[in-house]
Amino acid sequence: MVNTHNQIRTGNTWVRFLSKLLVFTTLFLIFAGALVKSHEVGLSVPDWPTSYGYHIFFFPFSDMVGGIFYEHGHRLIATIVGMLTVVLAISLYISDDRLWMKKIGFTALGFIIIQGIFGGLTVLFFLPTPVSVIHAVLAQTFLIIIIFIAYGLSNEREIRIKAELTEGDDTLKNPVFLVTGLVFLQLTIGALMRHTQSGLAITDFPLAGGYFFPPFNQAMLNALQNIQFESGLPLATMNQVLIHFLHRIMAVAVGCAVGWLSLKVFKKYKNNTKVFWNAFALDITILIQIVLGAFTIWSVKEPLITSFHVVNGAIILGLSMLMVLRVSPVRLQGNY
Repeated sequence: MVNTHNQIRTGNTWVRFLSKLLVFTTLFLIFAGALVKSHEVGLSVPDWPTSYGYHIFFFPFSDMVGGIFYEHGHRLIATIVGMLTVVLAISLYISDDRLWMKKIGFTALGFIIIQGIFGGLTVLFFLPTPVSVIHAVLAQTFLIIIIFIAYGLSNEREIRIKAELTEGDDTLKNPVFLVTGLVFLQLTIGALMRHTQSGLAITDFPLAGGYFFPPFNQAMLNALQNIQFESGLPLATMNQVLIHFLHRIMAVAVGCAVGWLSLKVFKKYKNNTKVFWNAFALDITILIQIVLGAFTIWSVKEPLITSFHVVNGAIILGLSMLMVLRVSPVRLQGNY
């Protein structure tokens, strides 16, 4: 049984590479989608699944100008991610002996199909907020699934099994799951903030409407609206202000949770290089995210900065999910 196991895993080298490639292309897709929203060009190509009547791969590159460049480019990348997912799902079904891995491969395929449908619905129904938010959340969920697959195929997991290091780490379990849950919730709130046009509902940082602890009264709203009026920005409603501030509060919660996790790791797990550097990478990306969030406001949502803020959030989610897998018992990830 062990020999068969080793043979199958060795034969999956190229599938392992494909899973890792799909992780990075998914992150690139999230970045491309963020550029579409940051430039507010989601309807620059008004039809779907075609682009101005063309099949997606036959649309003239010479016509990819302005908003069309971002929107049609996003569709091209999404199609490539979909094709890679089809190849991965079929490859896992053919080459992997684990039933759970076959199932998760086709789960990923199902998610990318649903994601594509919701992407089309955002265009056909003129960017309705609920559909757009679901589209964004599905992208983050798909990333988690692909990371799960990549770790299931990884040499790291194989080494844990062969060294009989299949148990998890109860000390890190609670902070790791807390971090991952909070990050996912924060990204959901971030999507809601972006798609309700609440990104500049509060125009200052680190203060909020001139307050450390905003009163959320009419005086505060008037002060914010005066700044927005003078800057030529849309006037915010109180609901938009609340959504924006909730995003900031959640950022503090995520930062505290990551700090708690890192403190535990740096005190007791310096010899576990994988976990140690995973925690260090989380710390660095959290700091980068804070800086990007600040510059998003200070630059009045400059598209490139805003888009990097979005994709860096996805990277934080990916690192959190990877940490979950590294400290969880292997048996909970499926049979060996």
